[in-house]
Amino acid sequence: MAVKAPTISFLPSSRQTPAPVGRTILEAAREAGVWIDARCSGKGECGKCRIRVVEGDAGVSEGKESQFISPGDRALGYRLACMARVVGDATILVPGEDVLTREAAKKVFSGRSRVLNPAVKSYTVDLTEAGKSPSAYLERLTGLLSGRQGLTKGLSADLAVLQHLADALREGNDRVTLVVWMDREVIDVRPGSGEPCLGLALDVGTTTVALYVCDLGKGSVISSGSVINPQVLFGSDVMSRISYSSAHPGEGVRRMQRELVDGVNTLIMQMAANDGFRASRIMDMTVVGNTVMHHIFLGISPDRLGLWPFTPSVEGSVDVKARDLGIAINPSAYVHVLPVEAGFVGADNVAVLISEQPYERDETSLIIDLGTNGEVVLGNRARMLSCSCATGPALEGAHISSGVRATKGAIEKVRLDPATGEVDYAVVGTEGWATGHRPGELRPIGICGSGIIDVVAHLFKAGLIGEDGAFTQRHHSPRLRKGASGVQEFVVAWRDETAMGTDIVLTQKDIRQIQLAKAALHAGCTIAMDRLGITAIERMVIAGAFGMHLDKENALTIGLFPWCDPAKISLVGNAAGHGAYLALVNREKREEADRIARRVTHIELALEEGFQKAFLNALSLPHTLPGPGAPKPEGE
Repeated sequence: MAVKAPTISFLPSSRQTPAPVGRTILEAAREAGVWIDARCSGKGECGKCRIRVVEGDAGVSEGKESQFISPGDRALGYRLACMARVVGDATILVPGEDVLTREAAKKVFSGRSRVLNPAVKSYTVDLTEAGKSPSAYLERLTGLLSGRQGLTKGLSADLAVLQHLADALREGNDRVTLVVWMDREVIDVRPGSGEPCLGLALDVGTTTVALYVCDLGKGSVISSGSVINPQVLFGSDVMSRISYSSAHPGEGVRRMQRELVDGVNTLIMQMAANDGFRASRIMDMTVVGNTVMHHIFLGISPDRLGLWPFTPSVEGSVDVKARDLGIAINPSAYVHVLPVEAGFVGADNVAVLISEQPYERDETSLIIDLGTNGEVVLGNRARMLSCSCATGPALEGAHISSGVRATKGAIEKVRLDPATGEVDYAVVGTEGWATGHRPGELRPIGICGSGIIDVVAHLFKAGLIGEDGAFTQRHHSPRLRKGASGVQEFVVAWRDETAMGTDIVLTQKDIRQIQLAKAALHAGCTIAMDRLGITAIERMVIAGAFGMHLDKENALTIGLFPWCDPAKISLVGNAAGHGAYLALVNREKREEADRIARRVTHIELALEEGFQKAFLNALSLPHTLPGPGAPKPEGE
């Protein structure tokens, strides 16, 4: 009787493969179609193939690993994929590189905020100016500040300030810099003039965590980075994480919070090392995220968000000390978490609002934040509606046969010749289009959401799939075939062109996943439009890092959202991260966020009478024939 080979599961792609005992994790990844950077071809010499074993085991460490994996990281499950070997069933997390492209980050932060009024400000004070006095140091120093505009008389002080005040005065020859939060609390003291204060804006997405470090004196972003949210260990969407919390009362949310905070801290340390700043200089922090991510970040159980009426534990903004959350910035700094709107429309959506400000416009705007969930806002200065659409992670490449995140090596754009069926594609990290692989080019590792949208749109326009999303027999292309499982698929890139040595394909099942995602989003937009009595979109804004790569015409071709003149559609990048940045450098934006969050009317789509019908109608490609210029399949 044959012995069943162990199963190796890879996150966040959710791909699995059987692998015989003794095979390296790197070899298993290649067989599963999962790309892991191994520049030394698996010789254990570059240290680039770091993975984390989150369940199961991966054999004993080999000598070369100790050069790249510290004992502390080894205890956390980190290994080199080329050295770790299959010994049994295991779940492997493949850490991501920066998944926000430099282009997206640059577009979001193309310039500093027009208004610079941070919650944290620095004041240099010379104690000798107070003259000789029996008063305590703190009272004398804050007395010198009492005349400064806006400062509260009798400023309070963090305990750490009191503990270090005398030493700072001695070291600075009675001249110190006091760091004051919200004009009322001294949160740091430094000898002499001190260094400029930094701030950190954090966008906690269901799949991606993005950080931006800012100079609070100038309003400029000095460092940015992003990683896969480590909570993918507990599921790819918010409902799976709610389920995990419910199944593990108390400990579940604590573990998810710990994984998230550890991931954030690791990224902070990496950014500090790469860009030459000290994390202890970060004196303020703003955080946005959907309601489930918001609650988990604060260590609040999200269990009730899985039950009607989906009531959050807190809606208003929250201020908490960094040390209470374990964030690796100055422990006395405050972390400001923006307010949420409702159960599934969170602080990230509020951040998008204060970034785009539709409430300052007369024209009606449709704002769509594309991510693992699709958040929609429709309205103007008179009224605003919002809803959350369960698009799932398919638009970010998850649960797609050859799907990957928008990282280096991902196919992000696709063109198809309808006459020949031949494909050109563009890869993240390279310039221009490629037909096949040319020596010296970065080989593709998979296809990300924007590329998937392109393929579906071109297959539809070429008549290779019908309005129902099913492959047709109207064309005979060598790229259209039956896969190993007997399911129809289309080959985007042949195996000799790819980094893994396997074909990059889009299957019939993958197309169904995209249809479900786009139907949920389109239906949500339709319900909001019906509520406001709107039949045409005047202005559309697509937010999210995914949106930065999106081809507007191809998205309209498949009916990803209601028809709109492409010239009126703006792609704005990570607007949630931008909103977090604005709240960091301008404290008035925090008040604006609290005010606007309560002005938006939330629509619970699951309770809407017409939602199911709208969803079913939106499954077809495109959903409607919506106006002049709307695409149709060739031959109609």
